[in-house]
Amino acid sequence: MINLYSPLTVLTVITALLIVAFLTVKLTLLTNKIFLSMTPDQSGDIMNHQIDVAFPYKLIQARHGWMLVNPNDFYMGRSIVEYGESCELESKFLITLIAARPGSVVEIGANMGIHTVALAKALALENRKMIAFEPQQFIFQNLCANLALNGLTNTTAWPWACGAKTEIVHFQLPDYSAQGNFGGISMSAETSLKSVAVPCVRLDDVVEIGSVSLLKIDVEGYELLTLQGAVDVLTRSRPMLYVENDRVEKSQALIEWLWSKNYRLFWHIPRLFNPENFFENETNIYGNVASFNMLGVPRELEYSTLGMHEILSATDHPLAG
Repeated sequence: MINLYSPLTVLTVITALLIVAFLTVKLTLLTNKIFLSMTPDQSGDIMNHQIDVAFPYKLIQARHGWMLVNPNDFYMGRSIVEYGESCELESKFLITLIAARPGSVVEIGANMGIHTVALAKALALENRKMIAFEPQQFIFQNLCANLALNGLTNTTAWPWACGAKTEIVHFQLPDYSAQGNFGGISMSAETSLKSVAVPCVRLDDVVEIGSVSLLKIDVEGYELLTLQGAVDVLTRSRPMLYVENDRVEKSQALIEWLWSKNYRLFWHIPRLFNPENFFENETNIYGNVASFNMLGVPRELEYSTLGMHEILSATDHPLAG
């Protein structure tokens, strides 16, 4: 058994809270300083300012509120610096899903909170809750900062991985001070040189919040194992599912398992670049790059999927050669 309140886990949470407190004070002081140096006509421009804080971070007034970002993360932090948003086409779609079912939203693989903040704000309007999981300690601290900066008291965040059983898993520690894709880090049961150990829990053991409306999973190839640890949640709540599926070699098993749980599946493939982005930046640094996800709809639920491509063959995948 894993002690979820071990010194490592407690230290990670305490560190995140200290960083949040520091950044909240820093943001208040810097914002006041900028306002005081501006004329009344200029003060509105702060909404488009970015504030340099401790390396490697910047504070950005983005579409969904103030966001602490690491610009070295090419697909998320850099996107918010350039566009004031990240994966916004996906966020908009996710927000439409929360109306399909009552209850809370659970996000596994929350990263720095690009979807968490938007979803939590929408849920707060209806007095609904959210739980977010992010096992990378460095990024978990970033997630907590963004939740605090936006006053999202309806969200609980945990620094854990989620899988089919309670165990210790590992990931290769990236260099967060250099450009990379930090959301592309995978968990493994095997340890290796320079790997970091983190607790892995079953969702069925830790999600005790009644009904779950939406289960969003983006865990870099660990999707099936995560779902296998959430059978009770799927059975009890029959939530809508939004599951990444960009590993062709793992796709068939994932699709067939979800079919066995009586879900219909549809491809959802939003591009990263949004032409109508918040900063109105027309330069597309992502080309045609898209995320490959599946919408899972309980077969007994009447839900409009007009225009979406239903998955009818477990061996078909848009990325297959």
